[in-house]
Amino acid sequence: MGKIVVFAGNVGAGKSTIARAVAERLGYGIHFESVSDNPFLEDFYYDQKRWSYHLQTYFLYHRYCSLKHAEMNDNIVFDRSIYEDAEIFARNLHETGKMSDKEFEAYTTMFYSMIRYLRNPNLLVFINADVDTILARIRRRGREMEMAVPISYWEQLDRLYSRWINSYDRSPVYTVDARTVDIVLMPDHLDSIVRGITEKLKSS
Repeated sequence: MGKIVVFAGNVGAGKSTIARAVAERLGYGIHFESVSDNPFLEDFYYDQKRWSYHLQTYFLYHRYCSLKHAEMNDNIVFDRSIYEDAEIFARNLHETGKMSDKEFEAYTTMFYSMIRYLRNPNLLVFINADVDTILARIRRRGREMEMAVPISYWEQLDRLYSRWINSYDRSPVYTVDARTVDIVLMPDHLDSIVRGITEKLKSS
């Protein structure tokens, strides 16, 4: 049975960049979040209340299918965990009134039903980035729909991440401090990340 390593962290934290580099270094396969092919993403950024349930349901379904497929394959890295779908993004939308009570109840019912049939990952890699770091990296990659989002949105996600990661218990956790680690500007930082992940996987 192959190992499953999932990455977690706020939008713009550097998950995909680090996940890709780690997968290449370890010789693991990699699965990226369905962003560019999500038909609701751009609409969501401009009208979150209307499209939030559609967006989150799309992400949940595709991540579940990918994880089930991964269970039958060799070692693989995911650049976002399925737990963030419910505990961060859907919860944020509900708490801010952009997802109705009925939509949130239907969504969480699907989520908890699905994860009963998934095995826990071998390791979760948490990319811990404060809001200033998030905003700097969002500006650096230049996606207009992300730059149009109010800062308060990223601040709320940051609060939810802090609350969630402190209670996460489905696997061991390896934390990368994105405030001081940046493999784009300082590629040698990758060495210590790979060593830390390898040690965690061996000890678990």
